[in-house]
Amino acid sequence: PSPTTPAPQRQGRPDIPTKFVPWRYRSKEGWDVLIGRSSEGNDHLTVHMARPEDYWFHAHGCPGSHVVLRRGKGPNEPSRATLEEVASWAAWHSKARTAGKVPVHWTLKKYVRKPRGAKAGLVYIEREQALMVRPVEPPKERMSDVVDDATNGGEE
Repeated sequence: PSPTTPAPQRQGRPDIPTKFVPWRYRSKEGWDVLIGRSSEGNDHLTVHMARPEDYWFHAHGCPGSHVVLRRGKGPNEPSRATLEEVASWAAWHSKARTAGKVPVHWTLKKYVRKPRGAKAGLVYIEREQALMVRPVEPPKERMSDVVDDATNGGEE
């Protein structure tokens, strides 16, 4: 094709803006973790990408990223160590990053609701539990480049 020929259009779902694409990590035990980059990214992650059976985390009482631990289908459950590891990442990606210990609330995504007309990133949660954790930066070497349907804006 010549330089003036437009690139062929991809079939399927349209690309989503970079600010909506979450950071992807893998926990020590191999669980996929998604972390929102902005208020709009948090909305997209929580409302469009997270599945009802996924775990959802957020530092309590301060602005911060929504963090989703992908659970998948079936009876598999993450260990307490994995929940604490992911909660510490949620604390790191919040305004409480410099605090000693941070309360992080978590629940299943099916108990997270976005009120109609609410600003980006605002949600209500039910049946939450709390973990007190020290904020820990997710290791760069654990960043995952896995691409699946979720990065293309799809729901399942």
